[in-house]
Amino acid sequence: MKASAPKPKWSDVSAMCSTTKSYWAQWDSLLIQDGVLWRKWENGQGDRCHLQMVVPKVKVPDVLQLYHSGCSGGHLGVKRTLLKIRERFYWVHCRDDVEDWCRKHTSCAVVKGPQICSRGALKMYNVGAPWERIAIDVAGPFSESESCNKYFMVVMYYFTKWPEVFTIPNQETSTVADKLVHEVFCRFGVPLEIRSDQGRNFEFQIFQETCRVMDNHKTRTTTTHNLME
Repeated sequence: MKASAPKPKWSDVSAMCSTTKSYWAQWDSLLIQDGVLWRKWENGQGDRCHLQMVVPKVKVPDVLQLYHSGCSGGHLGVKRTLLKIRERFYWVHCRDDVEDWCRKHTSCAVVKGPQICSRGALKMYNVGAPWERIAIDVAGPFSESESCNKYFMVVMYYFTKWPEVFTIPNQETSTVADKLVHEVFCRFGVPLEIRSDQGRNFEFQIFQETCRVMDNHKTRTTTTHNLME
């Protein structure tokens, strides 16, 4: 190219490495200015073209350090780092090198943290017989119905995973306790244990008194635990 020679024949480069073959395939897009090899790059629409400096392999780490880890880099991700580099530079397997650099860079890994959020160990919650334990929760508010109800009270039987859903106008303690007694306890009996979240409607005196009078044991889950799992 320096001697303005024509493009080499395939037979001249067929035995060479993949990098050489890649540059050979882009021969018409390459040019030399002031002793520097450049590559003409067009955007996808073909309405903009600019020059990218072809980076020698030995200088690739310097570019990666500058555009990802340097003062102007900011430890960006693969996509944004690649976009910044391609504005000025080009080399074969650029994307692979950027991905490898971002993955292995220690400072970047420390800032971003682990890919998988740690979770507490799951524990089995065994139920030995029907109606031994139930879960209760209230969802809402929703749009008010014709019957002036805005909430759903959900009761789940742990042994069979059978759910029952009741509409209620509010989530006051007296409302929840009344619905639970008349719609659940009177139909199926009193379970040995009830589990609920830590909502205020399950903690006040009326609901606790209902549990005491009917001789059943009340427990609580943690705030973020899903009762219906």
